[in-house]
Amino acid sequence: MKPRVFVPAIASGVLLWLAFFPCDLGPLGFVALVPWLTLVRAPVSGWRRYLAAYLGGFTFFALATQWVRVAHPMMYGSWLGLAVVMPLFWLAALAVLRKLDALKLPLAVSVPVAWVAFEFFRMHFPTGFTFMKNVGAYQMIGFGWYFLGYTQHAFTPLIQIADVGGVYAVSFVVGAVNGAVAELVLRFCVRPAPQPVGAPPISPSPSWKKVGRGLAFALVLFGAGLGYGFWQLNHAPFGEGPKVSAVQGNLTQDDKMDDPNGLLQSYSDLHYQAIQYDRTESRFYGDPPDLVVWPETCCPVDWCDVAPDASLGNAPQGFQRHRVDSQDWFLNRQWGTNVLFGLNGLEWDGTRVWKYNSALLVKPLARDPLWKPGDPQIAFSAAAGRYDKMHLVPFGEYVPLGDELPFMKVFTPYKHDYACRPGERWTRFPLTARDGRTFTFGCLICYEDSDPYLARQYAASEPVDFLVNISNDGWFKGTEEHEQHLAICRFRAIEARRAVVRSVNMGISGFIDSDGRIVKLPADRWSDSKKVDAIVTAVVPIDARRSLYAQFGDWVPAGCWFIALVGVAVGLVRRKVV
Repeated sequence: MKPRVFVPAIASGVLLWLAFFPCDLGPLGFVALVPWLTLVRAPVSGWRRYLAAYLGGFTFFALATQWVRVAHPMMYGSWLGLAVVMPLFWLAALAVLRKLDALKLPLAVSVPVAWVAFEFFRMHFPTGFTFMKNVGAYQMIGFGWYFLGYTQHAFTPLIQIADVGGVYAVSFVVGAVNGAVAELVLRFCVRPAPQPVGAPPISPSPSWKKVGRGLAFALVLFGAGLGYGFWQLNHAPFGEGPKVSAVQGNLTQDDKMDDPNGLLQSYSDLHYQAIQYDRTESRFYGDPPDLVVWPETCCPVDWCDVAPDASLGNAPQGFQRHRVDSQDWFLNRQWGTNVLFGLNGLEWDGTRVWKYNSALLVKPLARDPLWKPGDPQIAFSAAAGRYDKMHLVPFGEYVPLGDELPFMKVFTPYKHDYACRPGERWTRFPLTARDGRTFTFGCLICYEDSDPYLARQYAASEPVDFLVNISNDGWFKGTEEHEQHLAICRFRAIEARRAVVRSVNMGISGFIDSDGRIVKLPADRWSDSKKVDAIVTAVVPIDARRSLYAQFGDWVPAGCWFIALVGVAVGLVRRKVV
């Protein structure tokens, strides 16, 4: 009777999906891969082995990424694309696993090595590897969701190791436990394949010695991670930073695009509620925050600027007029405090006008009175910095090969050209609080908080005091995407050891401290914090600790790749010798 390999592989896909939102059964992450890992030694043909592995991955990604399809009818193609392409990384991991297994490594070692190596590869594939800058082919890209480590977002003591090796370190520990349990299961459940009469039995089940080594390795790794986490959590109270308000509207993407006036009205109302200013009576009724944060692209007014080495006089007349109106709208009115706007940035570089997905900081001038109709038109505010999103979303913010293959634009959800140019600078925004204290903060826009490389740059040199994430999750209409996005962001806070303020259209907005704990949300429960208008105000907790991950970067996946490549090379040499 042929071994049944398809059901266990598909079961792993379902179990791993259950470990993420909407179910959020995180402990399942430690065993979810076990049925799939029996494929490493299953006595079956190659096509059955790899087809089963692919079906397990397809099951997981089809279930886990189904929220992508609700954004727009064209996004059904993106959902299908993720479900079809992402399992290929599982196949590659299985191939490496089998090479390492042939070297008699315990699965507790080979599983995290192979799995983390391909998580890192998936995060940057195909053009997001920094070495590609040298050949002019660099473009930040990749799918950094659904790493094994993210299943443990609520296991606060364990995930503290992210400040040593990033989320990859957490994935390594979870992978090691999966490998150790799989070794144990193989010992008890796998029988030898039938052999010719007189031939010695060949069993894929491991020896007790190998099982013991794997369990010991996984337990030591898990215990060390847990001990480190409790040690890191036993620290002095955080310092008190600025008082910040994150505003959250509840508008779908269709509402945003079809009714910009309604969008502006909605967020303007929330803004004045946040600064506690009564526009009818022209008075403050409370203590305004030091900073108000608007979500990504939720200010429908463009900010127009000129590159430092360009001349405005050479710009098109339409752009020059647009710039005057833009500067007037942002600077010739009283915002009551510092404001970080999420908007489209337009910049003339001397040859053309580029569009960016930007965050603009506007600060009040000291002499400002509250603006009222009839007041003289003087500058009440000043621009204090702009950040342009670096990690753009394919088809959402640019069209891959759009110039070479114009028909690709049909796959975008926009009726007009919305191609953005990626930014190139990690802007450190200056912030002066009302009491005179000064701070700096960095900004991550939308899915940039799923890219560990981006966040740690703000802590590697010239560390900022805190981070801000602005996002427009109105595309996803209350699905589990909102919770999963928040869970991912917790790791960026630990990796940089900096608190994160999130301002997200439709949610979930809130504050995350540098231990990855959720400090404040719009409601008590995550599920009640999305699809609501909200103003989330808190004092930002300030952490002075330095992060090893920020300093040394992706040494964990680099080590995994080194071991994997050496293992594959040794296997090939042995085969030639034999």
